[in-house]
Amino acid sequence: MFQWESKNHVVDVNDPETRQKIEDEIADVFIYLLRIADKLDVSLEDVAMAKINKNAEKYPVEKSKGKAVKYTEL
Repeated sequence: MFQWESKNHVVDVNDPETRQKIEDEIADVFIYLLRIADKLDVSLEDVAMAKINKNAEKYPVEKSKGKAVKYTEL
């Protein structure tokens, strides 16, 4: 629904048909993620927390709040 659209393209997420397509795509991605994690014996909770902690180190609030730049530019 979004990947191949230009950044200026507007999607009406309140349109019931469009909304259903978006929800179906989210479900597909989620199911695929669960399958990969299961096959590789990866704890989604553990890797998500590890990534959050890594991002907290790379993007400390006092340096990055309100900025949309890469960590190397802080």
